[in-house]
Amino acid sequence: MSSLNRPLTGPNLTFNLQAQLEELRREEAYTRSGRAGRTLAKHGPLRLTLTVLRNGVEVGTHHADTPMTLQVLEGRLRYRVGSEQCEIEAGEVLYFGPGHAQDIQALEDTALLLTITGHSPS
Repeated sequence: MSSLNRPLTGPNLTFNLQAQLEELRREEAYTRSGRAGRTLAKHGPLRLTLTVLRNGVEVGTHHADTPMTLQVLEGRLRYRVGSEQCEIEAGEVLYFGPGHAQDIQALEDTALLLTITGHSPS
């Protein structure tokens, strides 16, 4: 179900991640570019986004103004922080505060859940 036909906020939202991943992999964006994403929830400063990447797809640099987590559900990613090359795989969660991870690339077909937080407006 597209984000246009489903709620992005509410007191209680439940997601079948496997079904969502299957839908994302059927989307034209994934077929064309090897990358597709869907915002599952959005409330105030919180964003929960599910993303699929085909093997070899480069996301590039991801800059974060606020803390975020990246949980790999399937597959494996490589990224760089400063001069250090790092990898994260299925079952692992990466936390990074304000700053950025550079040269993010899928090392195999990968699914990830990105949680972004931000500052609430005063």
